[in-house]
Amino acid sequence: MLERLFVSPSESAPLVHTRRPRKGAIIGAGQVGLACAYSMLIQGTFDEMVLVDVDRTKLEGEVMDLMHGLSFVQPATVRAGTAADCQGADIVIITAGAKQKPGETRLELIGRNANIFKSLIPELVHYCPEAIFLIVSNPVDVMTYVTWKL
Repeated sequence: MLERLFVSPSESAPLVHTRRPRKGAIIGAGQVGLACAYSMLIQGTFDEMVLVDVDRTKLEGEVMDLMHGLSFVQPATVRAGTAADCQGADIVIITAGAKQKPGETRLELIGRNANIFKSLIPELVHYCPEAIFLIVSNPVDVMTYVTWKL
């Protein structure tokens, strides 16, 4: 009886499922971006992860730290890259953005982050048009709308 669960409806050969490698990209290697990367790695979410940040030196150091822990999780590849390296990503998590300054309003922060996104989003869409974009940058509701409009 249980054998029937593993056979196709036509009673022919068993169903075979193949899965292509899952690729994710995280844009922004600050505290939030690295928390996302760490969480995704320990959960085995991606087979390949690309991290992108404007501060290349810091980015490479953070990627080395993540790589040191890879032997304790499911096999994965982690690397520092650029938007071009995000090509083929299934999910792009965007944590990049300016930090809110003391006394700065949400509207002022929107302006600064929207300027960052104006160059970032078209480039990401060019390299990974099929990806799901997950926006984490603040103010998250408005930046999600900005991303959709761009």
